[in-house]
Formats: sequence, structure tokens, C-alpha cells
Amino acid sequence: MMENQTTVTEFILLGLSNDSHFQIPLFLVFLVIYLITLVGNILIMLVIKADPQLHTPMYFFLSNLSFIDVCYSSVTVPKMLENFLAEDSSAPTSNRA
Repeated sequence: MMENQTTVTEFILLGLSNDSHFQIPLFLVFLVIYLITLVGNILIMLVIKADPQLHTPMYFFLSNLSFIDVCYSSVTVPKMLENFLAEDSSAPTSNRA
């Protein structure tokens, strides 16, 4: 029995604005937010790892939450930043000149 199946091989994050005047300011705003997120979460993980008094279940889960936040934001935000600077955000990266 044949079933209707669709395979997704890529995803496209559309920008917040198509106006080219807003692309660079939006890029800079989201880059700063991304860097603050990375630094803050990495700092949380390092402090919890370094201080033996913080080796409790609550801080263990807080450290894991920070790690997951770093992973999730490191997957989506760089792609969005790339699309802010690209002329055609729907074209695959490998086809861009």
C-alpha cells in the first residue's frame, strides 16, 4: 500500500523584514543577543562546575538547562544571522556564489 510521504531536507528561516535598510541593524541586534546568551549560559555552567556547594540536584538541572539553551540557540540563530546577510534567503547555502 502506497502512502503519501514527504521528506524535508532543509529548513528556511525567513527574515523579520525584507527591507535592506533593516538587515544590518537586525543582524547586529540578534548577534549581540546571541553572544550574551552564549556567554551567560556558559558562565552559569562554569560557576556550577567550579563551586562544590552548587553540586546539588537543582543546580545540576540548571546546568543542563543552560547546556540545552546553548545547543538550541547555536542551531537556529547562526542560520538566521546568515539569512540576514544573504541576498536570497531561500537559496541553499551550497548554491550561493
